[in-house]
Amino acid sequence: MNARHSSLKNARRSRAFTLVEIVIALTIIGILAGVTIPTVNTIEKERAARAPVSELARMVRTVRARAMAEQVPYQIAFDERGFHAARFFNPYGESEEFDQLVRDIEVIEQQQEIIDASRERGIDLNEGREPTAADRALATAREGLKYHESYELPDGVRYSLLFWGETDWIDMQSGLFRRWVFQPTGMCQPLKIRVESDNAFFEVDFHPLTGDVKSERSWVE
Repeated sequence: MNARHSSLKNARRSRAFTLVEIVIALTIIGILAGVTIPTVNTIEKERAARAPVSELARMVRTVRARAMAEQVPYQIAFDERGFHAARFFNPYGESEEFDQLVRDIEVIEQQQEIIDASRERGIDLNEGREPTAADRALATAREGLKYHESYELPDGVRYSLLFWGETDWIDMQSGLFRRWVFQPTGMCQPLKIRVESDNAFFEVDFHPLTGDVKSERSWVE
């Protein structure tokens, strides 16, 4: 009986953790947590700081793919608010062009809703009528206005541009307006962009043939 009791007691001891082992385990967990949390915070901080560059790179891929697929020029325009992407229409327009573009899209969508609702009721508003110049212009506008998007810079973020052939960086917070056009071949003008805030800096060089990031210099505090 005593031998059996002693055996059970020893088995419990072998399975149980000592106080020292528990303290060591908790210390290791605390150290790992102390290392992991700053790392996660650093990754999240860098992701947030990189957002303008990431959005621009995504826009580049989108407009370049559209230009090549549709065989018409597309553009990314820059102003103090941020980046705007759309079909390339007017080489002499300013930032107000994109505000008008948004309003035009809303009007076209409303008109299309009226036409669709009429057709559902068996009424064709255009039946027996030859298309006018205004109709054709509207059809062209509908086709061209299928794509438009803008990215607004976060507060405290500023950026500058350096186009090929220019020697001075352009501070886009100065109120200037610039275009970056993508041809149906997929080619674009070489461009560098600097995105800065109080705790981050990115300088990115885009390749004129592929639109990919050619090189980058950056730091995030």
